[in-house]
Amino acid sequence: MYRLVLYLLILLVVVASSLSAIGLLSHNGFYILASATYLSFICWITNKILAKILKVKTNPESALISGLILSLIFGPVFSLSNLIPLTAIGVFGMTSKYLIVLRGRHIFNPAAFGATASAVILGQGASWWVGDLPMAPFILISGFLILKKIRKFEMVAAFLASMTVLMVVNSILGHEPFDLFVRLRSQATFLLVSPLTFFALVMLVEPLTSPFRKSYQVMYAILIALLFYFLGSVIPYSLEASLLIGNIFAYITNSSFRQVLILRKKEKLSTDVIGFWFEPWKKFEFKPGQFLEWTLSHPRQDNRGIRRFFTIASSPSENLVLLATKFYEKPSTFKQVLAKMEPRDEIIVSNLGGEFTLPNNLGTKLVFIAGGIGITPFRAITKWILDNKEPRDIILFFSNKTQENIVFEDIFKKAEQFGLKTVYINTNRDGHIDEKLINGKVPDFRDRTFYISGFPGIH
Repeated sequence: MYRLVLYLLILLVVVASSLSAIGLLSHNGFYILASATYLSFICWITNKILAKILKVKTNPESALISGLILSLIFGPVFSLSNLIPLTAIGVFGMTSKYLIVLRGRHIFNPAAFGATASAVILGQGASWWVGDLPMAPFILISGFLILKKIRKFEMVAAFLASMTVLMVVNSILGHEPFDLFVRLRSQATFLLVSPLTFFALVMLVEPLTSPFRKSYQVMYAILIALLFYFLGSVIPYSLEASLLIGNIFAYITNSSFRQVLILRKKEKLSTDVIGFWFEPWKKFEFKPGQFLEWTLSHPRQDNRGIRRFFTIASSPSENLVLLATKFYEKPSTFKQVLAKMEPRDEIIVSNLGGEFTLPNNLGTKLVFIAGGIGITPFRAITKWILDNKEPRDIILFFSNKTQENIVFEDIFKKAEQFGLKTVYINTNRDGHIDEKLINGKVPDFRDRTFYISGFPGIH
């Protein structure tokens, strides 16, 4: 995800410079490129120095992303007299990642913090020049690609809808002539030619400082819209400040943490699946079916970067944390490094989240559908049921290409005594899971809650 955002921000900088060169933007194209390069370097070097001093692993891409965002909302000017404030903005943002930390995790969006600190301390606020109309199509396309990757459409929709409603209400309260269609059209135009669209599509959705649960994401978006509306008449940097307050809300709702796990053993689970058993420095609470963000720093990473989201395949009732993943013929650099890990090697985990968990009501009838390595959350859930002796009415459909690809069969077999029934599907022989199969195996399917895990086309 971070590599995609990095590339899209670079594209926006290049597009802005090009549009300025042909006169569609009233800015200096060279200044845009120069300030983007300088701010990216300042953020990168500051990030590198602080990480070395504090002896922590870091992601260089996130620093570059912060630098590019700052370049798109400050200026664009570039001269010797502006080097000091530009340097300060980058340093402010990166420093917040390391000094304003709770439970091993930074709280604030670095770009928003850098912009706010600059406004408060230096008296130089963000210009948000990226909101010019010629940039709108490129921002919308880039934003759509980001949202498609991180699946936070509801958050952005809630923010933009809230802003529209607030603006319409403000017009009514201001006793302006009111026509709903005209007003909505004017507000839509305003959103396109203001920085709000860039803010919503790039900064609002930043994964590390926004909520994980969808319900909280919507609340977060509405909260920030309200704060921006009411702070707008109080301070000139209300957009950045609203995001920082929202970040505090996100931190509280996420119950976030960051921890180092130590590899204790590896095991081959099938022909192409390996399980990695890690010991946490400090045991943490989670629900079976939740996930973590796993960070494995390594040089010369490919375009997928150094972070992945993986389900915790172990149960909270187990002492070690299991990461089980499939290895393809040409794995990413992340998985290449992961495969070479030896006992006592370390990996960083953070961003515990996910709502793919058991219902509290033991009487709720369930159907689990898993494709390949998508079985991992069901392994965690099933082990929890076993260890806690919970009676559950569950039918599990487990789809694999061949018999050799099946993993965790022993656990599912043991769980039969507590109500689990497993149906194995060999796609090379039986085809895929379809309506006919479900109707035959689950005659009461209308009374059941379905959980589906795996690639989008597994059914």
